Amino acid sequence: MSRVGNDLIEAFEELAADLRSEQKAESYDVPAEVLTPERIRRIRSGLASSTRAFERDFAIPARTMEAYEQGRRRPDKATVALLRVIEKNPDAVRDALASPASDDPS
Repeated sequence: MSRVGNDLIEAFEELAADLRSEQKAESYDVPAEVLTPERIRRIRSGLASSTRAFERDFAIPARTMEAYEQGRRRPDKATVALLRVIEKNPDAVRDALASPASDDPS
């Protein structure tokens, strides 16, 4: 059997032992700055009933949000920053996006 196969068998045996309360599986804390798919889904669902509604409010495409929520894609640093601001102060983002952009530097 391959090394991957052996690692999978070992992992499932550990999981089964944990489920039977024979041993405690290792756990770890996810740092607060990490946006997991579950956290991204909580941010979105707390503010909008759908990814389309979230798109209308925050200009992040619905399909992109679906990919983040399903773990198929990870947000880049700029999107992580935007999602963190949306999480903490969604009205500020809504206000900023509703204001007309000014290209005039004066």
